[in-house]
Amino acid sequence: MQKIITTPQKDPLGEMLKDYLAGNTGAEVQVKSSCIDMPPMTGAVMFRSFDKMNRIEQGALGLCRGHILDLGAGSGCHALYLQEQGMGVTALDISPGCMEVMKKRGVRNRVHGSILDLRNPGYDTLLMLMNGIGICGTLEGLHLFLDHVKPLLARGGRIIADSTDLSVFMDENRRPVSGPGREDASYFGEVDFSMTYKEIKGDSFDWLYVDYYTLEYVSACHGLLCERIMVDEEGRYLVRIRAERSRGY
Repeated sequence: MQKIITTPQKDPLGEMLKDYLAGNTGAEVQVKSSCIDMPPMTGAVMFRSFDKMNRIEQGALGLCRGHILDLGAGSGCHALYLQEQGMGVTALDISPGCMEVMKKRGVRNRVHGSILDLRNPGYDTLLMLMNGIGICGTLEGLHLFLDHVKPLLARGGRIIADSTDLSVFMDENRRPVSGPGREDASYFGEVDFSMTYKEIKGDSFDWLYVDYYTLEYVSACHGLLCERIMVDEEGRYLVRIRAERSRGY
């Protein structure tokens, strides 16, 4: 998983969001990957309102309840919507720039840190959007993540997350239909990224796009029930993950 960013010189996303908020509507981060083509990450997308979100995001927000932790909150668009609905939400992000932007936008509860640093239990919902499972980095990281967050969930708590099954964009040999591809034999959804904004280049980091059946299997290894709630034609899907004992919740 990504480490906490401590300096603006390593925070391309945060600095881009600060510029966008200050009026630079053309601000965007360039994203590079080892095996898939990625479009720029624009300020306009990161600051989108509820009516501009896709149906998976809107569906995910409708499943939130109780004490909510928004992981990888970014500009705070999801946290702000939930806050406006009268819900108790805490926004977590590793970026100091994102912290500054969320403060200026009015997100009340903010934590600059990593989910692996949190120890306080009692969350009813862990929200992970914009391919939120990706923060786990690898399948090994997914195991580590689930093992860590189980004690953080309140009784009946759930993880609401989305991911993308990259096999939709691959041929029968698990090779990308477009993009540079990869030469090693690791899981096809394990990708590495780097981000650049102006002269600011962040450290490269691992990101995980996990197919639903693998996510379901890994969740079961940790005594968790993974339910697919929604899927679209581009391989993106929404899940609810919770302890099996809370099936009727």
